[in-house]
Amino acid sequence: MTRIDLLRTALAARPGQPVSFDELIDAVWADGRPANPKAALRNLVQRLRATDTVITEPHGYRLVVRRPGPRQLPADLPDFVGRAEEIEAALRSRAPVLAITGPPGVGKTSLAVHVAHRLSDAHPDGQLHVNLRAFSESEPVTAEQALSRFLRALGADQVPASLDAQTDLYGQLTAGLRLLVVIDNATADLVAPLLPAGPGSRVIVTSRTDLPDHEQLRLGVFDDAEADELLTNMRIDGALPDRAELVGWCAHLPLALRIAAAHLTDRHLTDYLADLRGEGRLDALEIEGDTAVRATFELSYLALPDRAQRLFRLLGQIPGPDFGVEAATALLGAPAAEPLDQLVAANLVQRAQDRHSLHDLLRAYALRLGDASPARLFSYYLLNADRAGRTLNPELHRLPLPELPPDLPVHDLATMTGALAWLDTERQNVVAAILAAGDQPVAWQLTDAMRAHFLHHAANVVEWQTSARAGLRAARARGDVGAEATMHGSLGLAHWRSGEFAEALPEYTRAVALARDHGDRQVLGSLLTNLGIIHWELGDLAEAVAAMQESLTIERSPNALYNLSSILVDLGPLDLAVSYGEEALRISRAAGLTAGVAYCLQGLASVYLFPGDFDTSERYLAEVATLTTPELGPHFPSRSMETRAFLRLEQGRHAEAEQDARRAVELAVASGDDTHEADGRISLGTALERQGRVEEAVVEHEQSLAISRKAGFARGEVQALAALAADHRVAGHLDLALRYATEADDRAERGQLRVRQVQVVAELVEIRRAMGEFEEAERLRLRGMELARATGRRVWERRLAELSVGEPPAS
Repeated sequence: MTRIDLLRTALAARPGQPVSFDELIDAVWADGRPANPKAALRNLVQRLRATDTVITEPHGYRLVVRRPGPRQLPADLPDFVGRAEEIEAALRSRAPVLAITGPPGVGKTSLAVHVAHRLSDAHPDGQLHVNLRAFSESEPVTAEQALSRFLRALGADQVPASLDAQTDLYGQLTAGLRLLVVIDNATADLVAPLLPAGPGSRVIVTSRTDLPDHEQLRLGVFDDAEADELLTNMRIDGALPDRAELVGWCAHLPLALRIAAAHLTDRHLTDYLADLRGEGRLDALEIEGDTAVRATFELSYLALPDRAQRLFRLLGQIPGPDFGVEAATALLGAPAAEPLDQLVAANLVQRAQDRHSLHDLLRAYALRLGDASPARLFSYYLLNADRAGRTLNPELHRLPLPELPPDLPVHDLATMTGALAWLDTERQNVVAAILAAGDQPVAWQLTDAMRAHFLHHAANVVEWQTSARAGLRAARARGDVGAEATMHGSLGLAHWRSGEFAEALPEYTRAVALARDHGDRQVLGSLLTNLGIIHWELGDLAEAVAAMQESLTIERSPNALYNLSSILVDLGPLDLAVSYGEEALRISRAAGLTAGVAYCLQGLASVYLFPGDFDTSERYLAEVATLTTPELGPHFPSRSMETRAFLRLEQGRHAEAEQDARRAVELAVASGDDTHEADGRISLGTALERQGRVEEAVVEHEQSLAISRKAGFARGEVQALAALAADHRVAGHLDLALRYATEADDRAERGQLRVRQVQVVAELVEIRRAMGEFEEAERLRLRGMELARATGRRVWERRLAELSVGEPPAS
């Protein structure tokens, strides 16, 4: 192996983790170190960065592992014909953005996809695709929605809600990549945010309007030779004049030619032309003003059996980008597989594996034919979204379902895998249905049904907020106060889930006020619990406790008890935190709530750490490990691992604490959980500091502080500031340590974080002693002991009692 291969292998042995300079030098130069090994290693790393991302850490290097790139291109047409000059021009182009423009039906999308498949090998980091549907009858896809899908596909752990923040993250993720991005059916204003950063990527855009800011490939209709080639390829016989007449009727449009050719598979061309010339068709319909194209659609439609005709009319009502046979069955009210096959055979519906879609022109035609509303489709989405959500989170409070048709298709959603698969497949369609529902109650009902899925995946926050706002508009329009309260609560939860605590507070405050007016006690109890959590995260613990206690007067729910216990871990007294946590555990066990039991055990394992009952904490963590299942969601494992790291720190097992904390951070990052990433970095940094690796500790604690401040996460701020104070005290930077500790004390006081404040005061004692200010140290020690007694933090009461107030030991 070459030395660069040896370096890559050594870094890849611990992917995503720093490898020390000495380890790398030993791995690369096992046969003997060079004269200046660090300089030689630095040169080798520079060469490796031509192909891999390597980050410099304080004591080594870290390899950033690239995930497999997204592969989102639609399938290429197996019988693509024509466009030789355009294909050559597209392949020859070196423009970062190539716009394929032209009127509807000329094959812009087919050409873009065909060219993209030809270019894909030159873009190994993946291909992204979105249909913005800017010219469709339904709501277009917004830049925020499109970017959130791109960011998820690129592996973003958490997707911000604002367009500016999304654009920044997109630029960061794509700066060093070679991506191919296909943006279909766009307008000029939607293109710019979706352009990747860096010189290695390529973008193909299709639009019905000119895009003069980019290199344009204007696409016209097929010429005579291309049209004739398509007919030959689809095995259409006939005399040359008849074929020429058919091409004329189809206005040289590939879409219309394919539909006509499909209709001709069992007919003579002369008979078909006679029908085209005939009278009595639905002449009131117009497709983009082209009556000839309308005629080809019409003949194919009229040739269908009655059931297939009705299904085609109904399919125009589908607001989302695609659909399955079950959605078609729901619309039709009867098995749809056979009529759907007939529509596919007639080229009126496009099929890709088990998903189907309509071209915009055909959808417009179907809508103009007219039929019933999409109510049955929305009911199908609602029924299955509710069932899937109950599998993901059976304990979530939900709005009651309205009466639904009994013959709707029902999917097997009893397992986590099945529920997630259906929701992932249909999420865009359900969100489109919510937007299309207008002021109908199904807008807020669907939003509520999707809440469990949105909670499960932080990366869906844009679609969650979009849905909640649409549901809120519908509730206001209908004057439904209860639904309005629920939608404010859903919007607040979306903000909370994305770490936007300050934005969540007014939503929950309004939701609680509306629920009080409405008199729905059960909804009020659920909203009060969540309002309490928001106050807790923002550091207003008195308000948090008040909200939780009011919730408990409505229902002694394990959720409210668990969260009240968690708040008291910060506020104290700790004996009450234990009592509420144990009550929540008893109720959850009695009700057979597996997820509730796991959360209570994990919470109590953390609670017992503060008074110093390490054996009980260890026992509960061991039981948690036996219950951890996917039903607990992606955030649970990081919480348990961080608690275990905290326990190991308290036990003095610092190397083990480091391992557990690193794993906690990895899990938190993977699940997009900012608060638990901040907590994990606190424990990781503390474990490093206690092993004498102070510079590394400072890096972790500064990252935790930045995350906490961005989210408004008061507990994280206090812990990070206190940890930085300890780091700098150990390093001998006493003035800086005092500044951090004083700020931590002030923040804990404002946030009523009395339990955490005990440790902050203890750190102030240590700093004042190190500065020789023994009188002030004694005053602080007594204050800390009083606070520890009041909160029940017995371990730190003993530690403070043992602290000498005399001269510090010689160093």
